[in-house]
Amino acid sequence: MGKVERPIRRQIITSFYLILLLSAVATIVTWGIIATIFLLQLNRMNPANYYEKQIPSILKSVEESKGQLLTIESKNELEKEIPLDGIAYQVVDKDGNILFGSTSKRYVKSQKALLNSFNKNLYDKTSIVKFYPTFNDKGEHIGAIGFRYELSLAASNPKLRGLIIVIGLLTLVSPFVYFYVFSYLIGKRFSKQIEQPFNHLMVGARKIQSHDLDFQLVESKTTKELNQLVRAFEDMRIALQDSLLRQWQLEEERKEMVAAIAHDLRTPLTIIHGHVEGLLDGGDKNTERLERYLQTIFTSTQRSIRLIDQLNEVSAIDRSNFTIEPIAINVVEFIQNKTEEYKMLCAKKNISIACTFSIETGLEPELTIDSYRISQVLDNIITNSIRYCPKNGLIEWKTTMSDKRLVFEIIDNGPGFQNKGIGRMFEKFYREDQSRSGHDANLGLGLYIAQMIVKQHNGSITIQNRPEGGAYTEVIIGEVL
Repeated sequence: MGKVERPIRRQIITSFYLILLLSAVATIVTWGIIATIFLLQLNRMNPANYYEKQIPSILKSVEESKGQLLTIESKNELEKEIPLDGIAYQVVDKDGNILFGSTSKRYVKSQKALLNSFNKNLYDKTSIVKFYPTFNDKGEHIGAIGFRYELSLAASNPKLRGLIIVIGLLTLVSPFVYFYVFSYLIGKRFSKQIEQPFNHLMVGARKIQSHDLDFQLVESKTTKELNQLVRAFEDMRIALQDSLLRQWQLEEERKEMVAAIAHDLRTPLTIIHGHVEGLLDGGDKNTERLERYLQTIFTSTQRSIRLIDQLNEVSAIDRSNFTIEPIAINVVEFIQNKTEEYKMLCAKKNISIACTFSIETGLEPELTIDSYRISQVLDNIITNSIRYCPKNGLIEWKTTMSDKRLVFEIIDNGPGFQNKGIGRMFEKFYREDQSRSGHDANLGLGLYIAQMIVKQHNGSITIQNRPEGGAYTEVIIGEVL
């Protein structure tokens, strides 16, 4: 049989009671072993009040000596009566002054304090201090003798003190030690049970992040709630896989459709374009009416070819295997060549174009980019500005080069963008209705293509309207490593 699937709440409660039970059993066993050791050593041990019981015999000897044992000359004889390994003593006069003894700490500092200490227990940390009055042979009070001792097995058995302390510590600490040990072991076992589903979920999340949905989550059959989570995640994965497969399939079908349309239309349109060029060059049919019609056909075919080229371009860019081909170029030469091209285009509409270039001091004018694709970006933006600028208008093209980065700013004094659609200008197939749409039809793919190319160059492109009128476009190009 496999493992039983149980709720996590029940597992936690069961684990807690199991820890308590095992700790209690282990503690009882330990205490039993300690008790056995203690009983085996019992005949070798003195009771806790062993030294306290010696005091009456010591006092009897002092009383029989009529105070003679309390003289400095009789110190050695007195210490023979007192077991100094467990009792410290001191002899004081009737004012509490210490005459001699094995401890020099003063516990009574006056006659009144001495009288008040008789038949009372004084304490020095864990030790008991007791004073007993002494008399001479005439029965006169001459002082007192004090004893300091402890009421504990460790103090009553100095030879077994280490063993007794260890036994005492084990008795006190063992329940807590066992509780910690069993908590760690059972907690570790419990954590392994819940780690497996979590590890499966994390692995699955990473695979989904990398667009890999071809896997299956495995349930551990131990924790009910976690298995429910795993099953829910698996259901989500299946639904996401189905959705993405449908989306990818539709996207591929759309790309194939666009590519097929572009391919099918380009051939006849190119043939028409070639024949029209031949008719225009022929002198025998150079009538005004025929030339006007042929010119219209020629213009239409040019526009159709341009649109088909855009479809082909966006189809190529949308493919997952699309890559740019970066090479190291001289930026200054690149800008100069493009400037000459744009000046020729601007001259046809009497538009002025002002080009400026600045480079960071000490920086070489070289950058690794795909110059063909960047030309496409600039051609799209600047030709749009030329198209929508009025005659005798002005276009400013500013280029700034810093470390590993190239910034293009294109400014014109045309009608600008519609404010309501400025946020959608980079959407595929989006076209404005009026201000910058003009009469020259297009598919609304130019800015989309430009943005995709710029992203391939680790850059960005933004557009906005100028407060004084006209459009402002900024293109940031990063070096491709």
